[in-house]
Amino acid sequence: MQETYMERRKDERIELQNQAKFRVIGDISEEAIFFNYVKATAKNISTGGVCLVLSQRITEGNIIRVEIPVGETKIIKAFCEVVWCKQQGVNGNYEVGLSFIALKEDDAEFLDKYIKENKRAI
Repeated sequence: MQETYMERRKDERIELQNQAKFRVIGDISEEAIFFNYVKATAKNISTGGVCLVLSQRITEGNIIRVEIPVGETKIIKAFCEVVWCKQQGVNGNYEVGLSFIALKEDDAEFLDKYIKENKRAI
């Protein structure tokens, strides 16, 4: 029997390979290394969230602050919740799915327009 995969994302997303940075907000007992900003790679982004590639595991449910360059000059700054975290193959990096929980209105509008102008299949 063949299983089917149902896409749960509701927002259109686009690929990125931009260097981003993040830091954990609040209780950081398990991720004390993340108290300061840490570099990451933004893999893809939508108006609802972003996928980052990190060198360390981060706990689901944590709230983090991200800064993601998008386009030529814009840096999206937002607070996000960690929705999922999974290890990639053998390289030891982690992919982390983040949901935007606080995003400035002008950043959201810019992101929506940017995604519509640059959409391509992922």
